Amino acid sequence: MSNTFTNKVALSMMHPLVYKKVLKMLAVLIKRTLASEMEATYEEFSKKIIQAAIPAQGFISSKAFKDLKDTKIRYTLIQMECLADWKAWYQSDERHAALTQIQPLLKEPEHISILTTA
Repeated sequence: MSNTFTNKVALSMMHPLVYKKVLKMLAVLIKRTLASEMEATYEEFSKKIIQAAIPAQGFISSKAFKDLKDTKIRYTLIQMECLADWKAWYQSDERHAALTQIQPLLKEPEHISILTTA
């Protein structure tokens, strides 16, 4: 059985209000370009910022990725329930404290894209 089929079955069994909420969730894609020789240090601090996000209102999940061609380019995909939840987390003291540790490791400022289902 494919994951797509399994996911569709799981979604179809949800209460209609929960199903509607899942379909409207927000995805935030954060791109960070690391300075030279900062990959290992970034890994440590990246985990800390995700751990800080977990208790945030509306946090659903997070995944970390790295570019196949350039391991200095990192992406974090965060799913939040709504834009207001993302904005609250983005402006939070917890995020700013964690980001303060990551910023010196970056070659350039992070780039954030806010996405929703089409």
